Amino acid sequence: MEVMFRNFENSDYDKVCDFLIDLSNDDRTHMNWNWARWEWMFFHPDFDRNFMDKIGLWFCYDDIVGVAIYDHYFGEAFFATKQGFEALKEAILEYAITIFSNEHGLGIAVNDLDTKTLDLLHRWKFVKNDLTENILEITLEQGNLDSITPKGITIKNLDIQNDLYKHQKVLWEGFNNEGPVPTDEATIIKQKVMLSAPNLNPTLHIAAQNENGEYVGYCGLWYSTNTDYAYVEPVCTVPEYRSKGIAKALLSESLNRCYALGAKRAYVISNDSFYKSLSFKQHSHYTFHWHKG
Repeated sequence: MEVMFRNFENSDYDKVCDFLIDLSNDDRTHMNWNWARWEWMFFHPDFDRNFMDKIGLWFCYDDIVGVAIYDHYFGEAFFATKQGFEALKEAILEYAITIFSNEHGLGIAVNDLDTKTLDLLHRWKFVKNDLTENILEITLEQGNLDSITPKGITIKNLDIQNDLYKHQKVLWEGFNNEGPVPTDEATIIKQKVMLSAPNLNPTLHIAAQNENGEYVGYCGLWYSTNTDYAYVEPVCTVPEYRSKGIAKALLSESLNRCYALGAKRAYVISNDSFYKSLSFKQHSHYTFHWHKG
Protein backbone atom coordinates (compact mmCIF):
# COMPACT_ATOMS: atom_id res chain seq x y z
CA MET A 1 0.00 0.00 0.00
CA GLU A 2 1.37 3.39 -0.98
CA VAL A 3 1.92 5.88 1.82
CA MET A 4 1.99 9.59 1.07
CA PHE A 5 3.39 12.37 3.28
CA ARG A 6 2.11 15.91 3.58
CA ASN A 7 2.05 18.64 6.19
CA PHE A 8 -0.91 19.46 8.39
CA GLU A 9 -3.71 21.70 7.17
CA ASN A 10 -6.60 23.02 9.27
CA SER A 11 -8.97 20.68 7.46
CA ASP A 12 -6.99 17.74 8.91
CA TYR A 13 -7.91 18.55 12.52
CA ASP A 14 -10.70 15.97 12.86
CA LYS A 15 -8.66 13.35 11.01
CA VAL A 16 -5.91 13.70 13.61
CA CYS A 17 -8.55 13.32 16.34
CA ASP A 18 -9.81 10.13 14.69
CA PHE A 19 -6.26 8.78 14.36
CA LEU A 20 -5.59 9.38 18.06
CA ILE A 21 -8.91 7.79 19.04
CA ASP A 22 -7.96 4.67 17.11
CA LEU A 23 -4.51 4.74 18.67
CA SER A 24 -5.87 4.94 22.21
CA ASN A 25 -7.30 1.44 21.83
CA ASP A 26 -3.73 0.47 22.71
CA ASP A 27 -4.17 2.22 26.05
CA ARG A 28 -0.99 0.89 27.67
CA THR A 29 1.12 2.70 25.10
CA HIS A 30 -0.60 5.91 24.10
CA MET A 31 -2.74 7.30 26.92
CA ASN A 32 -0.38 10.24 27.51
CA TRP A 33 -1.27 11.38 23.99
CA ASN A 34 -4.91 10.99 23.05
CA TRP A 35 -7.46 12.99 21.08
CA ALA A 36 -8.35 15.11 24.12
CA ARG A 37 -4.76 16.10 24.82
CA TRP A 38 -4.46 17.04 21.14
CA GLU A 39 -7.59 19.21 21.34
CA TRP A 40 -6.62 20.79 24.64
CA MET A 41 -3.17 21.62 23.28
CA PHE A 42 -4.37 22.81 19.88
CA PHE A 43 -6.62 25.46 21.42
CA HIS A 44 -4.39 26.32 24.39
CA PRO A 45 -3.10 29.93 24.59
CA ASP A 46 0.49 28.66 24.84
CA PHE A 47 0.31 26.55 21.68
CA ASP A 48 2.60 28.10 19.08
CA ARG A 49 0.27 28.20 16.09
CA ASN A 50 2.92 29.73 13.82
CA PHE A 51 4.30 26.30 13.02
CA MET A 52 1.15 24.21 12.63
CA ASP A 53 2.04 23.53 8.99
CA LYS A 54 5.17 21.71 10.22
CA ILE A 55 3.09 18.91 11.78
CA GLY A 56 3.77 15.82 9.68
CA LEU A 57 1.05 13.45 8.50
CA TRP A 58 1.44 10.15 6.65
CA PHE A 59 -1.59 8.93 4.69
CA CYS A 60 -2.64 5.63 3.19
CA TYR A 61 -5.41 6.60 0.80
CA ASP A 62 -7.42 9.10 2.88
CA ASP A 63 -6.55 7.68 6.30
CA ILE A 64 -3.81 8.99 8.55
CA VAL A 65 -1.46 6.15 9.45
CA GLY A 66 1.36 8.14 11.06
CA VAL A 67 1.90 11.49 12.76
CA ALA A 68 4.70 13.70 14.06
CA ILE A 69 3.37 16.51 16.29
CA TYR A 70 5.23 19.08 18.36
CA ASP A 71 3.98 19.59 21.92
CA HIS A 72 3.00 23.28 22.32
CA TYR A 73 6.33 24.43 20.87
CA PHE A 74 9.46 22.98 19.32
CA GLY A 75 11.69 20.96 21.63
CA GLU A 76 9.15 18.26 22.57
CA ALA A 77 7.21 15.98 20.23
CA PHE A 78 4.95 12.97 19.87
CA PHE A 79 5.09 10.45 17.04
CA ALA A 80 3.15 7.28 16.33
CA THR A 81 1.82 4.95 13.65
CA LYS A 82 -1.27 2.82 13.29
CA GLN A 83 -0.92 -0.92 13.69
CA GLY A 84 0.43 -2.43 10.50
CA PHE A 85 2.46 0.66 9.62
CA GLU A 86 5.24 0.34 12.18
CA ALA A 87 7.82 0.32 9.39
CA LEU A 88 7.20 4.08 9.04
CA LYS A 89 8.33 4.85 12.58
CA GLU A 90 11.99 5.42 11.81
CA ALA A 91 11.24 7.88 9.00
CA ILE A 92 8.70 9.68 11.20
CA LEU A 93 11.20 9.90 14.05
CA GLU A 94 13.82 11.30 11.70
CA TYR A 95 11.31 13.91 10.55
CA ALA A 96 10.52 14.87 14.16
CA ILE A 97 14.21 15.25 15.02
CA THR A 98 14.90 17.32 11.92
CA ILE A 99 11.88 19.62 12.18
CA PHE A 100 10.96 19.88 15.87
CA SER A 101 14.33 20.11 17.63
CA ASN A 102 15.23 23.39 19.31
CA GLU A 103 18.53 24.65 20.66
CA HIS A 104 18.39 21.99 23.39
CA GLY A 105 17.47 19.11 21.10
CA LEU A 106 14.24 17.09 21.17
CA GLY A 107 12.42 15.34 23.99
CA ILE A 108 9.95 12.49 23.51
CA ALA A 109 7.99 10.80 26.32
CA VAL A 110 7.77 7.02 25.95
CA ASN A 111 5.90 4.45 27.99
CA ASP A 112 8.44 2.58 30.11
CA LEU A 113 6.99 -0.72 28.81
CA ASP A 114 7.16 0.23 25.11
CA THR A 115 10.40 -1.60 24.39
CA LYS A 116 10.14 -1.31 20.61
CA THR A 117 10.00 2.48 20.66
CA LEU A 118 12.69 2.62 23.34
CA ASP A 119 14.97 0.48 21.17
CA LEU A 120 14.34 2.79 18.21
CA LEU A 121 15.19 5.89 20.25
CA HIS A 122 18.33 4.19 21.55
CA ARG A 123 19.49 3.53 17.98
CA TRP A 124 19.03 7.24 17.28
CA LYS A 125 21.17 8.15 20.32
CA PHE A 126 18.36 9.39 22.56
CA VAL A 127 19.33 9.55 26.23
CA LYS A 128 16.99 8.94 29.15
CA ASN A 129 16.07 12.06 31.14
CA ASP A 130 14.71 12.61 34.66
CA LEU A 131 11.53 14.26 33.34
CA THR A 132 8.52 11.93 33.50
CA GLU A 133 4.76 11.76 33.00
CA ASN A 134 2.60 9.55 35.19
CA ILE A 135 -0.86 8.34 34.15
CA LEU A 136 -3.57 7.56 36.70
CA GLU A 137 -6.85 5.83 35.83
CA ILE A 138 -10.23 5.53 37.49
CA THR A 139 -13.00 3.07 36.62
CA LEU A 140 -16.36 4.83 36.60
CA GLU A 141 -19.36 3.11 38.13
CA GLN A 142 -22.83 4.20 39.17
CA GLY A 143 -22.66 6.10 42.44
CA ASN A 144 -18.99 5.41 43.17
CA LEU A 145 -18.14 9.13 43.51
CA ASP A 146 -19.71 11.36 46.12
CA SER A 147 -20.20 14.93 44.98
CA ILE A 148 -20.79 17.01 48.12
CA THR A 149 -20.74 20.72 47.39
CA PRO A 150 -19.20 22.81 50.21
CA LYS A 151 -21.40 25.38 51.92
CA GLY A 152 -21.58 28.71 50.11
CA ILE A 153 -20.45 27.19 46.82
CA THR A 154 -22.53 26.65 43.69
CA ILE A 155 -21.40 24.39 40.87
CA LYS A 156 -22.28 25.74 37.46
CA ASN A 157 -21.62 24.89 33.83
CA LEU A 158 -19.07 27.05 32.07
CA ASP A 159 -20.74 29.85 30.10
CA ILE A 160 -18.51 29.86 27.03
CA GLN A 161 -19.84 33.16 25.70
CA ASN A 162 -19.95 35.23 28.89
CA ASP A 163 -17.40 33.77 31.31
CA LEU A 164 -14.16 34.68 29.52
CA TYR A 165 -12.79 36.90 32.28
CA LYS A 166 -13.98 34.67 35.15
CA HIS A 167 -12.47 31.64 33.39
CA GLN A 168 -9.19 33.50 32.84
CA LYS A 169 -9.10 34.65 36.48
CA VAL A 170 -9.71 31.24 38.06
CA LEU A 171 -7.04 29.61 35.89
CA TRP A 172 -4.57 32.44 36.52
CA GLU A 173 -4.99 32.33 40.29
CA GLY A 174 -5.65 28.62 40.51
CA PHE A 175 -2.27 27.82 38.96
CA ASN A 176 -0.44 30.29 41.21
CA ASN A 177 0.50 32.89 38.62
CA GLU A 178 1.81 36.07 40.18
CA GLY A 179 0.56 39.59 39.62
CA PRO A 180 -2.76 40.95 38.37
CA VAL A 181 -4.88 38.87 36.02
CA PRO A 182 -4.13 39.87 32.40
CA THR A 183 -7.16 41.44 30.76
CA ASP A 184 -5.65 42.85 27.57
CA GLU A 185 -7.37 42.23 24.26
CA ALA A 186 -4.79 39.68 23.06
CA THR A 187 -5.27 37.58 26.21
CA ILE A 188 -9.06 37.64 25.96
CA ILE A 189 -8.85 36.62 22.29
CA LYS A 190 -6.74 33.63 23.34
CA GLN A 191 -9.40 32.77 25.92
CA LYS A 192 -12.02 32.80 23.17
CA VAL A 193 -9.86 30.46 21.11
CA MET A 194 -9.42 28.09 24.06
CA LEU A 195 -13.16 27.90 24.65
CA SER A 196 -13.89 27.39 20.95
CA ALA A 197 -12.55 23.83 20.98
CA PRO A 198 -15.14 21.86 18.97
CA ASN A 199 -15.49 19.02 21.47
CA LEU A 200 -15.57 21.17 24.62
CA ASN A 201 -18.75 20.23 26.45
CA PRO A 202 -19.70 23.04 28.91
CA THR A 203 -21.56 20.55 31.10
CA LEU A 204 -18.23 18.77 31.70
CA HIS A 205 -16.21 21.97 32.14
CA ILE A 206 -17.62 23.25 35.38
CA ALA A 207 -16.79 25.93 37.93
CA ALA A 208 -17.26 26.45 41.66
CA GLN A 209 -18.84 29.86 42.25
CA ASN A 210 -18.83 31.63 45.62
CA GLU A 211 -21.61 33.79 47.05
CA ASN A 212 -20.16 36.86 45.33
CA GLY A 213 -20.44 35.26 41.90
CA GLU A 214 -16.67 34.68 41.59
CA TYR A 215 -15.14 31.47 40.26
CA VAL A 216 -12.98 29.89 42.94
CA GLY A 217 -12.43 26.47 41.37
CA TYR A 218 -12.54 24.88 37.96
CA CYS A 219 -12.54 21.39 36.46
CA GLY A 220 -12.38 20.46 32.80
CA LEU A 221 -13.14 16.99 31.44
CA TRP A 222 -12.91 15.99 27.80
CA TYR A 223 -15.10 13.20 26.52
CA SER A 224 -16.11 11.93 23.08
CA THR A 225 -18.84 9.38 22.53
CA ASN A 226 -16.44 7.75 20.04
CA THR A 227 -14.44 6.56 23.05
CA ASP A 228 -15.17 4.99 26.42
CA TYR A 229 -12.87 7.24 28.45
CA ALA A 230 -12.62 10.82 29.71
CA TYR A 231 -9.48 12.94 30.04
CA VAL A 232 -9.01 15.27 33.01
CA GLU A 233 -7.50 18.68 32.17
CA PRO A 234 -7.34 20.96 34.14
CA VAL A 235 -8.37 21.03 37.82
CA CYS A 236 -7.58 23.99 40.05
CA THR A 237 -8.73 25.99 43.07
CA VAL A 238 -7.72 29.55 43.97
CA PRO A 239 -5.40 29.62 47.01
CA GLU A 240 -7.81 31.05 49.61
CA TYR A 241 -10.41 28.35 48.87
CA ARG A 242 -8.16 25.31 49.00
CA SER A 243 -8.60 22.43 51.49
CA LYS A 244 -12.37 22.92 51.52
CA GLY A 245 -13.30 19.99 49.25
CA ILE A 246 -14.04 22.17 46.22
CA ALA A 247 -11.75 20.37 43.76
CA LYS A 248 -13.10 16.99 44.90
CA ALA A 249 -16.69 18.16 44.46
CA LEU A 250 -15.99 19.52 40.98
CA LEU A 251 -14.10 16.50 39.72
CA SER A 252 -16.59 14.02 41.21
CA GLU A 253 -19.51 15.87 39.65
CA SER A 254 -17.87 16.05 36.24
CA LEU A 255 -16.84 12.39 36.33
CA ASN A 256 -20.38 11.39 37.28
CA ARG A 257 -21.69 13.38 34.33
CA CYS A 258 -19.17 11.66 32.03
CA TYR A 259 -20.36 8.29 33.29
CA ALA A 260 -23.95 9.24 32.51
CA LEU A 261 -22.85 10.05 28.94
CA GLY A 262 -21.18 6.65 28.51
CA ALA A 263 -17.62 6.96 29.81
CA LYS A 264 -16.34 3.86 31.60
CA ARG A 265 -13.02 5.24 32.82
CA ALA A 266 -10.98 8.44 33.06
CA TYR A 267 -7.30 9.32 32.87
CA VAL A 268 -5.20 12.13 34.24
CA ILE A 269 -1.50 12.96 33.83
CA SER A 270 -0.55 13.25 37.48
CA ASN A 271 0.89 11.46 40.46
CA ASP A 272 -0.85 13.70 42.99
CA SER A 273 -2.35 12.20 46.12
CA PHE A 274 -5.51 14.24 45.48
CA TYR A 275 -6.46 11.97 42.58
CA LYS A 276 -5.49 8.85 44.48
CA SER A 277 -7.83 9.89 47.29
CA LEU A 278 -10.66 9.69 44.73
CA SER A 279 -9.68 6.10 43.81
CA PHE A 280 -7.50 6.87 40.79
CA LYS A 281 -4.97 4.04 40.40
CA GLN A 282 -1.62 3.74 38.70
CA HIS A 283 -2.01 3.07 34.97
CA SER A 284 1.31 3.74 33.25
CA HIS A 285 4.52 5.72 33.46
CA TYR A 286 6.36 7.63 30.76
CA THR A 287 9.96 8.82 30.74
CA PHE A 288 11.37 11.52 28.50
CA HIS A 289 14.27 10.67 26.24
CA TRP A 290 16.35 13.44 24.67
CA HIS A 291 18.16 13.78 21.39
CA LYS A 292 20.91 16.41 21.53
CA GLY A 293 21.17 16.87 17.78
